[in-house]
Amino acid sequence: MAPGTVEKRPGMVPDVEIVPGTEIMSDVDGLHYAHAGGSTNGSVLVPQPSNNPSDPLNWSLMWKLITAFSQLLYVWVLVCSALSLAPMFPFLGKEFHLGQQQLSLLTGVNVLTLGFANIFIVPLSNIFGRRPISIFFGFLVILTNVWQALATTHESFLAARACNGIVAATSETIMVQVIADIFYLHERGFWVGLYFTFYFSGAFLGPIMSGNIAARHGWRSFFWLSVALAAFVTLLLIVAFPETRWRRNNGSQLSGLTSDQTKHNGNIEEAAVQSEANSESANGQVVGQGAPNKSQWSPLQAPSSNWLHFLIRDLTTPLLVFFNPIILWAALMLAGPADLLLLFNLTESLLFTSPAYNFTPGAVGNTNFAFFVGGLLGLATAGPFSDWIAALLTRRNNWIREAEFRLPALIPFVIFFVVSHVVGAVGYSKLYAWPTIVVCGFAFSGLAVTSIPTIAIAYAVDCYKPISGEIMIVATVLKNVLGFCLSYWVFQVLAQRGWVAVYMTQFAVSMVPIVATVPLFFWGKSLRRWTKGSRLHRMEAMI
Repeated sequence: MAPGTVEKRPGMVPDVEIVPGTEIMSDVDGLHYAHAGGSTNGSVLVPQPSNNPSDPLNWSLMWKLITAFSQLLYVWVLVCSALSLAPMFPFLGKEFHLGQQQLSLLTGVNVLTLGFANIFIVPLSNIFGRRPISIFFGFLVILTNVWQALATTHESFLAARACNGIVAATSETIMVQVIADIFYLHERGFWVGLYFTFYFSGAFLGPIMSGNIAARHGWRSFFWLSVALAAFVTLLLIVAFPETRWRRNNGSQLSGLTSDQTKHNGNIEEAAVQSEANSESANGQVVGQGAPNKSQWSPLQAPSSNWLHFLIRDLTTPLLVFFNPIILWAALMLAGPADLLLLFNLTESLLFTSPAYNFTPGAVGNTNFAFFVGGLLGLATAGPFSDWIAALLTRRNNWIREAEFRLPALIPFVIFFVVSHVVGAVGYSKLYAWPTIVVCGFAFSGLAVTSIPTIAIAYAVDCYKPISGEIMIVATVLKNVLGFCLSYWVFQVLAQRGWVAVYMTQFAVSMVPIVATVPLFFWGKSLRRWTKGSRLHRMEAMI
């Protein structure tokens, strides 16, 4: 059944089933919650913060911005150094005597290890905290960049690329955990969008830097620059990134207040009893006024006494939820746009250095500005637009918010996504003028890669917030495995069938989750209902 409008009955909650992902966004039946802006006119804060000023949900806007942007810069630098190889392929091929397939695998092996390393990074961040794990892996990124700069053989460079992918994998999951730690439900769309923009702008702007630096100063100079940038952001984390992990009482989750109920029948007496039992329930007095305490700046966070239980749980949960329809759909919605971007990245040098265009490596790198501009447009529109659509449908639904209310916002971005595939297929094959390929192919792809995953991942996190890190594990592993496979098959298919077959194969893979969005909008709540009693929704108190 589609999320629909319900009849409002003053003073009571409508007859609507409350399951995880369905939220009450106004005061009802005498229950008063903390509101956005501290005013009863604002949206109810989900999750409800505690009354502790050190609770990351209660931090002031200044502290939240400092924390978020230090982590975002860290993400950008790690991705920039990991995924900027394509414009340097001519130099690397000459240095190590490599063919096109071997060159593409230098990116492919990095992409593969980027995904699988998160299987271990997420449990480590849940056990030891976001701060120490980010800083520790930052130092390892510095070392792997030194290794890449000094490599003298193909085997050594390939091993350095694999190790760099492992240690740079913190860029793919920890920021999503931080967003779930410090921002409320109605804010997450924007911040997930900002995360994807920083992530993919590293992949956009990095090739511009690498191509021009390699052409002027040699390819090794790019990795020495990466060493300096990694050292800078690691130092920034030390001084500007406090710990955001917070052991939260489940009673502070509004959806959790009624998770044992199957139906509201005009009142929420059971919810009221549970709310009163929650000693940390917020009244909004410290919302937006808190700050990190001394212990949250400690370089080492004390692990939980149940760390072994958490380790086993976090290692097994991604396997258990991989085939959850909502999480698998969100993972595929990330994989499609990201792998189209990777396809453009792998093939841009081959196309634009051909006699038809005769670009220099620096000029090839400069075409990545189009990805960046498109990505900025995705940032400016996707998160706010999906939040606005969800808020509009929530008001029409008597202030009962369903997670599926985000999904209609996908429509305009999917159109750009389809066009970018078509331009890649036909434009590459027919050797269109380079501005057409760069604008309607690269820029539209950049727009899609920061907008579609933003909405999809935000939807999955709305449904399963306690496992936001595990959601990103599934998404990044699937994205990166498909990306690694792409680096294997793309040039074989190109040699046998041409550019149209290459891009239409990727298009077919990308359209599977796009088409599945329609039934998900209508029956997504039924899927959430099937898992409402799952232990996944009780993990918040254990993190």
